[in-house]
Amino acid sequence: MGRRIIYKIEDNSQNSFTEDQWQEVQRLQHWYNSEFTWTAGKIAFKRYVLFPNVEEFSNLDLSIWEIIAQRYESLAAQGLSERDVITQLEKDRLVFVKWGGYFDDCLGSGFTRVADNEWNAFLVCDFLLKASTLLTDATIQVIDEGRFIKMGSIGLRNGKVLLSRRKQQKERGESPRGHVFSIVDPEKYDKHPKFKNTIPDFNSLAKKERLAWIQNWNWLGYGDSYDADGDDEKGFDLNKKIRNIEYLDDQQ
Repeated sequence: MGRRIIYKIEDNSQNSFTEDQWQEVQRLQHWYNSEFTWTAGKIAFKRYVLFPNVEEFSNLDLSIWEIIAQRYESLAAQGLSERDVITQLEKDRLVFVKWGGYFDDCLGSGFTRVADNEWNAFLVCDFLLKASTLLTDATIQVIDEGRFIKMGSIGLRNGKVLLSRRKQQKERGESPRGHVFSIVDPEKYDKHPKFKNTIPDFNSLAKKERLAWIQNWNWLGYGDSYDADGDDEKGFDLNKKIRNIEYLDDQQ
């Protein structure tokens, strides 16, 4: 599977955004995905996931995806917003839609596989921090299955970091430098290999070798690639971009 960074905007009364705000986030996402090298996955912040209605639209001259593309272009040409286009495609029974992205009870959600590429982890969180300044009335919940986010999970709202002091101390302890994010040296990842979640010729390996692979989770990108204390000795420091840190425990 590979270590992921997960991001969600929960569907509740505290979160909202406009169509224009979301389009700005999508443009920002496209820039990050196009500008940088990704070795495991790319940013995939979505408001919906589409599934083609293959059963009802099979055995036609055009593939279901070609039909969907043509209908999408036709609706968009009429000036409909992206959400209205997808709603109409759903009404036309061309697609089934999972609203909210990959996770339930969300306005938008997604994940990026970063494996052991901490520079990619930096880029995802850099994007999300910027996105939070565009979606000013929404909190983006971020979960790191690795260690780039030192306390494992945080909230981002309008450039601020929201976290639980008790959770930080219980799960990860106080950071030696008081950081939320690890410092990352991008030069370490200039020639980083592409992530693979398969083991070549696994079945032909001796039983002892197979057990060694299974017990070693580092190949899935959960291992440590830092110099010390979860930080590289030099590199980019995302902590400097945070507008403020709010401890939720202090508000209760």
